[in-house]
Amino acid sequence: MQAIRVHPAPAASTPYSPSNPAPSSALHLDHNIPIPKPSKPGDILVRVKASTIVRDMLTWPETYSHEYAIIGNDISGIVAEVFTQESKFQPGDEVFGMADANRGATWAEYSVVREDELALKPKTLAFDQAAAVPLSAQTAYEALFDHGGIPVPSVEEAVKNKAQPPSQKSQQVLITGAAGAVGIYLVQLASAAGVRVVAATSSNARNEEFLRGLGADETVEYGMLEDYRGAFDVIIDAVGGEVLAKCWDYVKETGVLVSVDSASFDFVQEHEKRGIRKDGVRALFFIVKGSGTALQYLAELVDLGTVQSFVVGTYPLSKVQEAYDQANGRYSGRGKLILTV
Repeated sequence: MQAIRVHPAPAASTPYSPSNPAPSSALHLDHNIPIPKPSKPGDILVRVKASTIVRDMLTWPETYSHEYAIIGNDISGIVAEVFTQESKFQPGDEVFGMADANRGATWAEYSVVREDELALKPKTLAFDQAAAVPLSAQTAYEALFDHGGIPVPSVEEAVKNKAQPPSQKSQQVLITGAAGAVGIYLVQLASAAGVRVVAATSSNARNEEFLRGLGADETVEYGMLEDYRGAFDVIIDAVGGEVLAKCWDYVKETGVLVSVDSASFDFVQEHEKRGIRKDGVRALFFIVKGSGTALQYLAELVDLGTVQSFVVGTYPLSKVQEAYDQANGRYSGRGKLILTV
């Protein structure tokens, strides 16, 4: 099969690592790689149709777990083989999901994924659109519901809340980076949960209409947040840096502050050193785990039109270096960059 692999650093140079990340030129489309096989119960071999490119993937420790690693986590495709006939999926099923960070390997024609990392693909989405959902939407799901403490609405409640927003909303949630890859799902799912959603963005002129269309009750530019001190029950940050540091001023004394910005993994400790942490606030960074249950829930919401997927562009495997450079630069448009197979 064909697959994108991370080639090692040239001889006599410093080996690639998270602190010395490989450049995009280390990403090669290799051929004649053996097709992996399901080897234990729960293994599913998927004929990959699409995956996603995530900013800073070449800085992740998992990328350097072994030489010539195949990376990639999001996946949509067709089940090619199962380990046992008792599997809940069968060859020919169209599926989508997210391979565990420690295995990845979805930038390839075939990938083995665990059964509990998959769900049936939303019928209303093409493969590229479906691949854009799992990592970003499950990150939003876990941030709001697992860590933010907001109750998960039933599918019926979610549809109703989006169609007819409640007149009284007991909780107020701030989402930073609201127009970003994770932010767009945070806004949609928070709106579906029936909470009051304030979406923060760098430009209302550019993003207000779009974010209100996703379900935001209000959009604000970051400089406007000084008027919201102590106003939010839950803040989900997708920006990091000084935007995240200022969130301590905006969260209630007993609120929740969650960051999904990968560079902010140690923000609680760092902010404690700076003396800006509030003792009564539950604050954390987390790495998404994912689950088949969450994926199935998201697929239902997508098929009912309550959650939308956004694709900003697609690239074939042969253009992976160009695609990765675009993902790590500034690009116009909203949504994920997709690798098609």
